Amino acid sequence: MKFNSQSVVESNVLELVWNNTNEAIFTIGYDGRILTANPSFTAILGWEETDFREDSCFPFFADNSPEEHQKQLTQFKRGHDIPYYVTRRKRKDGIVLDILASYRAINNGEVLAVGMYKDFSEHMNIQRRLQASEDCYRNLVEFIPDAIFVESNGKIAFVNSPGISLVGAKSAQEVIGQSVWQFIRTDDKITLKAKIQQVISTKEPIIERLLRFDGETIWVEIIAMAIVFEGESVIQILLRDITSKKNYDAQLEFLAFHDPLTGLTNRRYFTTQINQAIENAEKKNHMLAVMYIDIDKFKRINDSLGHDVGDQLLKQFANRLKEHVREEDVLCRIGGDEFLILLNGLKDKKKALEIVSRLHKAFQVPYLIDNQRIVATSSIGIAMFPENGIDSKILISRSDAALYLAKEQRNVFQFY
Repeated sequence: MKFNSQSVVESNVLELVWNNTNEAIFTIGYDGRILTANPSFTAILGWEETDFREDSCFPFFADNSPEEHQKQLTQFKRGHDIPYYVTRRKRKDGIVLDILASYRAINNGEVLAVGMYKDFSEHMNIQRRLQASEDCYRNLVEFIPDAIFVESNGKIAFVNSPGISLVGAKSAQEVIGQSVWQFIRTDDKITLKAKIQQVISTKEPIIERLLRFDGETIWVEIIAMAIVFEGESVIQILLRDITSKKNYDAQLEFLAFHDPLTGLTNRRYFTTQINQAIENAEKKNHMLAVMYIDIDKFKRINDSLGHDVGDQLLKQFANRLKEHVREEDVLCRIGGDEFLILLNGLKDKKKALEIVSRLHKAFQVPYLIDNQRIVATSSIGIAMFPENGIDSKILISRSDAALYLAKEQRNVFQFY
């Protein structure tokens, strides 16, 4: 009696589920026809049980092909279930729906299997819109000349073709899964991370060096922002190669402070350096020397042998200066054949004498230009700080005065 009462309760519960669930539930017979279907089946697809009485194939299969149905019947008869998968089914009015379907093999009495359908159209439409948006994004960034990287959880999830080229990779597979920041050359990773976070929040670009796969280092401008990609919050990083601009800016800066022919600094730069050197020398109680140099009879050489030879002579002369002074000394071409040298951080006058003697000796060696042996000596005037002045203008003026005295004999050096 207790058993019968429990069966009645279970039957009532099953009937409630059958009649009130939102999913379409139906039973399938051994001949492939639908035996019974719940109200949601009709509500979702529009078909009723009477529509299947004379047709063993499901008329709501979107392609009207019996192959899928026959394949499923074979699986049911073998006792195999069919887990959830997305397929397409046709309503009675002809509208095709996206359906999440599943089947359970029963093999009990007349019932071979039980099927369940859930209308998945809205979900799939959202997914298609997302996919269309992502496809549009991918297509768009492929036409952008700048490198685009999408980083998820610290790893590259997407890179466009310019991005592959920028880092010198052969394919996206070489880049996917790595971190963008491993390509950035920096001695301070913590500071770099802070900069990136600032870029994401302010969208103000930063400039860093990037090391390519081939070992070449380039300069890149970095812009980063948070976006949604494939339904996930990620970081989009744009890298723009600015190496040419960086080199051009460096060249402009170089030309602003250097002589384009010899590569030595110009008077503008020399003035800033000598003023700074005087301040340091005063603090450390050091001496300085300013040497004013020109090439003896340069005009005659330039006029007789031509300006090209004259330019080559100036370049070779500048190289001799570089070879015979110290790294901390400053070389300057004022113009023509006139040069200045600042000897930094001298402890005594003896060191200045040592350097000027070395230069004077080097100037005795003839120059070889276009297979021509050219003898061109030089005259040097020297003024000492603080002995001959404590001001840059005075020191330069008095070294020039010392040079004037040296020029009376030529090929000598003269202290003020």
